[in-house]
Amino acid sequence: MNKCFRFFFCCIIVLGFESCSSESATSPDDPKFDVPKLGITLNINNTFQIIDHFGASGGFQDQWVGKWPEAKKNRVAELLFSSETDAQGNPKGIGLSLWRTIIGEGSADQVNSGFKASNWFREMECYLAPDGSYDWTKQPGEQWFMSKAKEYGVNKFTMWTGSPPYFMTKNGYVFSTSEVSGFNCKPDKYDDFANFLAEVVKNYENKGYNITSVCPFNETQYEWNAEVGNAQQSGTKVTNTELATVTRIIDNVFAQKSVNAKIMIPEAAQLKYLFEGNNNTTNQVNDFFNTNSINYIGNLTNLSKNIAGHSYFSNGSTKESLRQRKSLRTTLENYGLNYWQTEYSLLGTSYQQGLDVSTFNEIDYALWLARIIHTDLVFGNATGWSFWTALNQSTFGDHPFRFNLILYRPNSNNPSHIDGTFEDNKLLWALGNFSRFVKPDMVRFEVVDQDYNDESSVENFMISGYKNNDTKEIVIVCVNNTEGDREISFENYKQDFEVIGDSFDVYTTSNTTNLRKSKLSHDAISISKKSIVTLKAKLK
Repeated sequence: MNKCFRFFFCCIIVLGFESCSSESATSPDDPKFDVPKLGITLNINNTFQIIDHFGASGGFQDQWVGKWPEAKKNRVAELLFSSETDAQGNPKGIGLSLWRTIIGEGSADQVNSGFKASNWFREMECYLAPDGSYDWTKQPGEQWFMSKAKEYGVNKFTMWTGSPPYFMTKNGYVFSTSEVSGFNCKPDKYDDFANFLAEVVKNYENKGYNITSVCPFNETQYEWNAEVGNAQQSGTKVTNTELATVTRIIDNVFAQKSVNAKIMIPEAAQLKYLFEGNNNTTNQVNDFFNTNSINYIGNLTNLSKNIAGHSYFSNGSTKESLRQRKSLRTTLENYGLNYWQTEYSLLGTSYQQGLDVSTFNEIDYALWLARIIHTDLVFGNATGWSFWTALNQSTFGDHPFRFNLILYRPNSNNPSHIDGTFEDNKLLWALGNFSRFVKPDMVRFEVVDQDYNDESSVENFMISGYKNNDTKEIVIVCVNNTEGDREISFENYKQDFEVIGDSFDVYTTSNTTNLRKSKLSHDAISISKKSIVTLKAKLK
């Protein structure tokens, strides 16, 4: 075609197009001009971490609800631990696979705990008395929830403490005061603290509980300083050197007493403290597991290979959220360690995403929680994930939707109450989209969504996949944070995988539903706007 003819031909096409457009007046927003979305690819054989558990912490709160009337506390336990369904196939509970409980430090046993009066619900009993005797009837509420978890089939438990017992501390309290520097424990009581932990854990092991790990040090980066009479909860700063010193003692005592549980350190207040920082409480993975470090303890016999961190304040921006998890993942892989996210709730303001919370629906909080779980699993390679706390009181603003899976209200605002009311939170069911279906020993596999890159997926539409190699069950969790429904098509269906019956069981959490069950064909899946959806099927 010569240049003149080509120019003439192009002009005719352009003029013709313009003429047709003006005559038909078709809007550019007409659906027929939509660019079709690319499909999703399930690379089932490209696998990553093996899931250990999804859990929650009883925190300081289960000690109270665990003493309520049987009918009420049994329903609470069912919501947390049950894997049963109703007549329509809807889950009755979220089927947690781990329960995290606290080892009390005795603040509730003191005449003057130093706690603020309104924080009575965080005071804890202690199994050990100052005279060295043990009373295993203490902490009855916690013990009740542990027994119910076990009854429902939960076979993994982890324990932690915020402070040594008050009679071992430097200041006689379970929080730090201005004169206390570093670990609030008298150096000549390190052995006593180690023996106390061993005795408590061994008592539970003797009762048939599988205590997988115990964490003696919680959020050691914070000062935990308070004036006596104004403390809000137990806690102590611990330098890395102190932590290493005491952990060596605990390891020796655990060996002597044949404790099966592993010592899990550290339990960092924020993820970044695990892999960066240059003060004496940070960069903890390198400090404890690098053989060239003076604080190296990676060779201890009873040390866990699971590293615990808290996802609070790690999500100021999507870019930073992913950076921290990717950096942590690389650091842990260098040492052959696993990541457990052991505490998260909607602290801070990142969940607001710059929006007016007065416009939020309850599902908006749940979508944020699902977003954090997804980023920890997919970008951080977390093998365990737990919420803080399963039970909590909330008294103003949007708190009822941020800090609890189940909101409880005591019938009197003091430790002598014996009853109250409770209600489930949408966060419960959002966690359930993972915990109820992604079970221990499942392995995460690669899911490719070509419509989004890493950052845009987290802000819009997230999808992750898991499989059980023995049962051939696959689970796909979708989080649609957009204002539009998302049609799902699997690009490699029938080429690389097929599911029995060519259909999925579907469980939807939205503003109006809680894990509501339905069934959809593999080629007719639509993920509703502002929803969390789990797809479950068995491979052919």
